[in-house]
Amino acid sequence: MQYTTKRNGSQIQASLSGRLTFADAAQFPQFVDQVAKGATVCELDLAGLTFIDSTGMSLFVHVYDAAQESGLKVVVRNAQGMVADTLRRASFDTLFEFK
Repeated sequence: MQYTTKRNGSQIQASLSGRLTFADAAQFPQFVDQVAKGATVCELDLAGLTFIDSTGMSLFVHVYDAAQESGLKVVVRNAQGMVADTLRRASFDTLFEFK
């Protein structure tokens, strides 16, 4: 997984690309800290994310937990194909706003 972030005041946009898998578990806490720190709204743009496995899904639970702890609103945008199907089947659309 690769990611970029862009901050505008208390809003942050994070774009994820590639594959979100077990291999990304070690770097993911750094990503969560970066998007949660000082932000009130985080938009996760998943247009470039092509694959997510069960570990990748659990990493989104870490995003949810951090958001609940800090009062961060998370909006998921542009999830497509297998990624969108997987997240919706696992009811992640009840945890995050999907657009």
